[in-house]
This record gives sequence, C-alpha cells and structure tokens, in this order.
Amino acid sequence: MIDILLSTNTFKKILSYALVLCIAIVISCRGKHQNKLWGNATIDSAISNNIIYQQLDQEKEVSSVLDIQDTLAKRTSGVAYFTKGHVNLSDSSSARLNNCRAYFSNGEILTINIGIGDGFGGWGFVINFKNGMFYTEPYYSTDVDDPEDPAPVFNVAYQKLALNKATYERGDSLYGNIDFKCTEIDQHGNEISHNGSGYFRTVIGER
Repeated sequence: MIDILLSTNTFKKILSYALVLCIAIVISCRGKHQNKLWGNATIDSAISNNIIYQQLDQEKEVSSVLDIQDTLAKRTSGVAYFTKGHVNLSDSSSARLNNCRAYFSNGEILTINIGIGDGFGGWGFVINFKNGMFYTEPYYSTDVDDPEDPAPVFNVAYQKLALNKATYERGDSLYGNIDFKCTEIDQHGNEISHNGSGYFRTVIGER
C-alpha cells in the first residue's frame, strides 16, 4: 500500500511539473506584449510584517488539481485577480482562488506566477522581475489552444510592485504586493480587462 501511495504521489508530481511547463510555454509563446512595459519595483524589507500574512496563516493553500496536497501548507496568495475575458472571475470570492509560485526562467529573470490550474490548463498572471525592474503579464491556457492563433496584445495601464528583497536565489523566501491593470486585445479583436491587487508570498523553487 505504501508503494502504491508513493507511486501515486510521484505520478502527481510529474503531472504537476508538466502542467507548469505547459503553462510556461504558453506564456512565452502566446502571452506577448507589443512592447513590454518594465517598471521599477519598490524594495520593502519589512513587508513580511504586514498583518495580511497573519491572516493567510489561518487559511489553507489553494492548490491546483495536480498539486501534491500538503495539509499543513499555508495560503501563499491574498491577491484578488479580476478578469471578464477567458474566465469569469468577476466576484471577489472566485478572484482570490489562486496561489503563488516563483522560479527562475530565461536566464536570470525571476518569474512570479499568481494563478491556478485545473488539469486542463491554467489562468492568472506572471510578474517578471530582474535588476530591480518588472513587468506583469496575464495568461490563459487550455488543452485545446491553437498554436496558429495570433498572440494576444497586452497594454499595461499601471503596475506597482513591492518586494522584500532586491535580489533572490533559489530557496529564498519572497514576500510582495502587486497592483496592476492592463487591457488585452485577443486574437478576435476583443478588448478584455485584467486587474490584480494584493499580497503574496512563496519560496523560490524549481521551474
């Protein structure tokens, strides 16, 4: 029985990594800015003292379907992410159903992913951070994405980011606050609004 459970957990872990990789590929291939708007991040070494993290300590983590369940895990995201485009996150309860993961990608860029996956795809937004600067970018993926579809275009109206450190390494604890709004023009020419605001935290792991 133990061997079966270990095999099941290993299988779930492999599927979880596969989902993260698929989402990362979709982000890199489909989620394109015409001109990435890099902004300056604020460094606040005391941000981890914010009372919101005490509140998150009282909540269980929001896990994607393929995440390995950890009943002791505390919630990593208090971010409310609203969009009326691909997924309906127009109410505050649904808008907070996301978690935070961070990893290094494309060399030295730290990618902070605030979103959720359901086993068939995922949605949310990423914060790309390097040398004290950042840009935000929403994403949405499904298992029926057509690679021939034009990439969406994102125009950022505003974005503000605060982090607890200016530089990170794998295994570091990361605390932050994001506030952004942008408009997406999808492959059909539809205009979709995205905005997110709130505190988050995670430990930087592997992609």
